[in-house]
Amino acid sequence: MIYALGAFDGFHLGHRVLLETAAAVAQKQETGWGVITFEGHPRMLLDKNKFKLLFSPPERDLIAKYLAVPRMEKIHFTREFAALSPSDFVDCIGTKYSVKGLVTGANFRFGKDRAGNAELLASLCRERGWSLNVIPSRFLENKVISSTAVRAAVAGGDMTLAARLLGYPYMVSGRVAHGDGRGRELAFPTANLCLLPGKIYPPHGVYAAVTVIDGDWRASALNIGSNPTFDGLRPPRCEAHIIGAECDLYGRDITLFILKRLRGEEKFPSAAALCARVAEDVKQCGALCAEYLSQEGSEIKKFARYL
Repeated sequence: MIYALGAFDGFHLGHRVLLETAAAVAQKQETGWGVITFEGHPRMLLDKNKFKLLFSPPERDLIAKYLAVPRMEKIHFTREFAALSPSDFVDCIGTKYSVKGLVTGANFRFGKDRAGNAELLASLCRERGWSLNVIPSRFLENKVISSTAVRAAVAGGDMTLAARLLGYPYMVSGRVAHGDGRGRELAFPTANLCLLPGKIYPPHGVYAAVTVIDGDWRASALNIGSNPTFDGLRPPRCEAHIIGAECDLYGRDITLFILKRLRGEEKFPSAAALCARVAEDVKQCGALCAEYLSQEGSEIKKFARYL
């Protein structure tokens, strides 16, 4: 097997080159290919209080299916694993999996204290008779495409840039739970998703998004925040008004692909003022989503077969 090796937090466009290379090398060597990654991002263990994942494990599995990754092996990242020397790290991979070759990014580091680099990995692979392909970084407008860049775009609410780096819109997913019922009272019922711990979310505000419901892509107006118009404190959540969807979504798992930030979170003087603004938001979201699905939606629609 030829394995692309890395943390793969997000499977951005730079990662795509690794996957394409692994597939090409595997075809040449007449073997299969896949991905070796980690269950639990290394930085979640080493910098738990600050680091946030781009995608939850189920979301990452969905992206792997969308990208047609035939096999994804996950190593549980523990402090014991983090303490392995670079040589032991490679031996561990070789023992667990039938490795004929590896594909990594030029900045990949491995082993205790991140001591292993591409040069050392090349030496270790030669000793074991494995092939190694080290892929240079990919750039967008003279900036390296990386998970860090995607994370910064999401944290800043620049969902257009996040999509350009990923190759698909940033997603949030979860199970629809009962909320306060205010959306229905305002004639804009919402599917309420609790925010997942450990995942990065865009800043509070209103976003245009699309989701697939019963096989159809639907325009959605997504609010991320605490709804400050009404009294009382509550944890932040995602509230999505899925335009034209009349079905009961309670208890269902849904995935929203976020296209663009419309505005920040606001506190309105009354429910009527909020309702008037939501009506404007819904109209704008509907137009943005319709334009996206007509012009760029063919790629995102590939996700539908796995949702």
